[in-house]
Amino acid sequence: MKTSPTLGHRVTGPTTFSLLALAYVAGAVSMWGVYFDTSWHRTIGRDSFFSLPHLFMFGGGAAVGVVVAAAIALATQGRLRDLGGPIGRLGPIRLPFGFALAAAGVLIAVLGIPVDAWFHATFGKDVLIWSWPHMQGVIGGSTGALGLLFAAAAQRGRGALAPPWRWQLAMLPPLVDLLHRLHYALAHYTMTPPSRTPDFYPFLVALAVPAIFVAALRAAGVWAPTLAGLLFFVVTALVDTALRALDFERYTVTPLLVVPALAVSALALAAPRRRDSLSFAVGAGLLATLVFVGMETAWMAWVVGQPWPTDRLLAGLPRALVAGGLSGGVGWIVGGFLRAAGEPLGVAAVFGNRRRARWATGVAMALVVVGLAATYQPQRFGPPMRVEEFGLVAVDRFKVQEAVFWEALLQDEWPTEPRLELRSEGIIDGIPLPIGPTWCAASVQALEAELPHLRLELEINGAPVDFSRYPMVRQRLRDGRLCEWAGVVSTFQRASVNRFVYTVTPMDGAPAGLRPTRIDFEVVFKDP
Repeated sequence: MKTSPTLGHRVTGPTTFSLLALAYVAGAVSMWGVYFDTSWHRTIGRDSFFSLPHLFMFGGGAAVGVVVAAAIALATQGRLRDLGGPIGRLGPIRLPFGFALAAAGVLIAVLGIPVDAWFHATFGKDVLIWSWPHMQGVIGGSTGALGLLFAAAAQRGRGALAPPWRWQLAMLPPLVDLLHRLHYALAHYTMTPPSRTPDFYPFLVALAVPAIFVAALRAAGVWAPTLAGLLFFVVTALVDTALRALDFERYTVTPLLVVPALAVSALALAAPRRRDSLSFAVGAGLLATLVFVGMETAWMAWVVGQPWPTDRLLAGLPRALVAGGLSGGVGWIVGGFLRAAGEPLGVAAVFGNRRRARWATGVAMALVVVGLAATYQPQRFGPPMRVEEFGLVAVDRFKVQEAVFWEALLQDEWPTEPRLELRSEGIIDGIPLPIGPTWCAASVQALEAELPHLRLELEINGAPVDFSRYPMVRQRLRDGRLCEWAGVVSTFQRASVNRFVYTVTPMDGAPAGLRPTRIDFEVVFKDP
């Protein structure tokens, strides 16, 4: 039983605060699942739908769906008496705006599951973050986080969130989740620093980060951007620590988004009379972008040891600054609506009247559409690579999950089917790419009995690779199989579509049951 200081009567049963708290916990479980899933793929490989990370990811998302559905049901029954913010109607159903928006986000993400199944059946495994099903999940998750942010904003001064400091803390988890969704969508760059480009990468960050920080500042106060950025860093550090303890591959903990967040807060402290203006929001977006580019430029040069080319950095900077300024403007509009959610007079108190609010909505939506369209950057492929271009070198150890042939090991049909057609697609990230074939057996004895009677071959775009120059590397997989690989890696790739043909041919005296196998790989290399 709780007492609402604002409403002045006793509220029994579930409260909006308790529902938000449950949604935050479920969202945190899902967030861990997303990071764990990416790490799982890099450490173990792609797995079934019911892999452990998927259970965290989809289980947490489903729990958020249950919570927001319960909030809508309770609001319809009139049992959420501490509920604030605008409430729409769909027949007899009452739809609190924040929870309804979160429900829409969950629905978008859930519908991504059959889309994902269709995508795999039609195009094969999606090995990159930027695939249709993944992006649908990002959009759904981001919409859900934004809905919970509106639900929290609507509780300003109400019920358990009546104390300002408690309400401001309640605004942070959805902001952190929005940063997390961005971090995941930029996994091409956040997982492996060498793939961070000096032009397109800052542009993508500038499209979204200033909007999040400016909206946080306008809705929740000067220190909201910094606290959200700091909490996000703590989350990534904890995820890194957990994955390290599990001996799994990890993201880098950079970029440190708290640094541009602190710049936005500092600007607000320096210009208190202007921080609610649109011009300030645009300036804050420009500042956040400049600070981010400066931070990443220094980090790439001094820590990673791969300085960005100055000409490419300067060529991309104007576009990033324009994106950052407009992103700050979008954040000002979104922050205004977040503030209006907790105002008794609603949007009229923030934007002056409903007409201006509708105009602001249209502008924000148009800028979002333009921003999304601007991210389309068609890949230009060169001709298929010659064997000599790959820069092949001998190695005595490598990460098997990075190998081209790893995709074949994930197929139930290998090595019993006479022919498989597979696809391998990846961003050029500077990591040496193992290209050799392998043969696996359940034990040392079985491997040593079979391997001498097998001929492993590879042709790249019709040209054979001579494996006699490279050592054989024996490694045991996590499922217990022992594999012997041709120890050869490619040290160079360029944007191209290639055909790798692996063949396994039994020779005279081979044990019974060994059959010839051919695997045709379409191997696609993309620029970051």
